[in-house]
Formats: sequence, C-alpha cells, structure tokens
Amino acid sequence: MGRILCLDYGRRRTGVALSDETRTIARGLTTIRHADEAGLIAATKRLSAEHEVDLILLGLPLGRAGDPSARSKEVKRFGARLAAATGLKVIYSSERGSTVRAGEVLADAGIRPPRHGSGGRRYAASVDRLAATIILEDYLETLRPEKVMSDE
Repeated sequence: MGRILCLDYGRRRTGVALSDETRTIARGLTTIRHADEAGLIAATKRLSAEHEVDLILLGLPLGRAGDPSARSKEVKRFGARLAAATGLKVIYSSERGSTVRAGEVLADAGIRPPRHGSGGRRYAASVDRLAATIILEDYLETLRPEKVMSDE
C-alpha cells in the first residue's frame, strides 16, 4: 500500500499533505504556488513520484447543505484531469471547515495573520498546508477499524 497525497485545491495556491506508508498518520508537506492548473498538475506528478504515492485525495468544497457547488464541480473537473495526467486514482473528501479549523489551530499555537507586509503569504500558505492535513486526517480516520471497548 502506498501513500496518499492530499490536496486542498486553490486556483493559485494549493496545500499539500502526505500520509505515511501505513495510511495512519498525516503530515503537512508543502504549499504549491502555481500560475495555472498545468503547473499544479506538474508539481503534483513530481511529488507523487518522489513520495511513492498511489492515491490522491482532493478536498471537495460543498455547499452549506452538503450539496455540490460550482466550486465542487471545478474541483471534480480538475481531479479528472489530474487522474488522467498522473495515472493515479483520485478520490474526494469533504473539506468542510478545514480552513477554519486550520486557522484555529494556528491561533491556538499563538500564530496570527500579520496585519501588514509579505508575512500574509506565509501565513496563508501555512493555513492551506494545515487544511490539507486536516482533510487527510479526517479521511484516514474513516479507514480505521472501530475501536473495541474493553470491560476494564
């Protein structure tokens, strides 16, 4: 079983997370800045080969009621192109709340968005990478067998 690469897709910046070989641990990997979709696909292909990935997970933005949105259709179109370009299976998982949760984690760690200057880009990249990690963690949790309660 290979690793899972998770993307929190953005039009110009995409957060990336990676699972371990056992698909139990997620870690933030990088944030890809890209001018266009072709650049993102090329970077994803390189990372997939470098980290021996056999599955790509894309965060899927859904509407408030959990319905597909125009943005989710855009992500699915990108996913189809990514699958064709990489030869890897692409699956989707809800990204609901991942960016908000990422911001909360950073705030709890005492990291706040800068008010001025170029630090905003670094902060945004951190949020994107952490959001991808949260999406992947949530997905990995669905793969775990249910824990059996003991009588202890």
